Amino acid sequence: PPSFVQKLEDTSCILGSEITMKCMLSGSLPMTFSWIKDDYELTEDEHIKISSENRSPVLNLRNAQLAHSGKYVCQAQNKAGTQRCAAVLVVTDIFLYAEGDPYFTTKLQNYTAVEKDEVKLVCELSKAIAEVKWFKDGKEITPSKNIAISTDGRKRILTVRKAEKANTGAYTCDCGSDKTTANLNIEGKTVQPGNVCVKV
Repeated sequence: PPSFVQKLEDTSCILGSEITMKCMLSGSLPMTFSWIKDDYELTEDEHIKISSENRSPVLNLRNAQLAHSGKYVCQAQNKAGTQRCAAVLVVTDIFLYAEGDPYFTTKLQNYTAVEKDEVKLVCELSKAIAEVKWFKDGKEITPSKNIAISTDGRKRILTVRKAEKANTGAYTCDCGSDKTTANLNIEGKTVQPGNVCVKV
């Protein structure tokens, strides 16, 4: 079976950076390679490029995101068998330690939803540790049975669990040194007409 002569190494990188993971094998050709992250086989997308040259598989990760952190496995296979090699990648958010006043790196977007839908308004700050306040039409929002306010790293999220027409309005997230506003529009559900029987 294939044998790893140069194994993957545990590594870390900063959010948004580019990183290359590669290894080298010995064994008879032809040899096929696959890359697996957290038990799912990877395919190429806007972030991931997969290549190989003879016995050297390469995974190139562009614009690394926090979700790219995890365990990566390179699997090599030839007619004699299969071998695997694994390493851990950690993507670090430098904004966690950012200095200066916070500001919004991703602003709220206008949103249209249908009654009873769940709605999430999401924005992102330049640092993880920053207090925010949410407002609707200029009035501060307090969490309720239908409205939840949460934090996920640098993200600030307002969730409307079951949208009502009364939720239509202008929503603002304010961190003191910056703010972002977007309009939420709730439309009524469209009812499809059914068969109507009329007695004459």
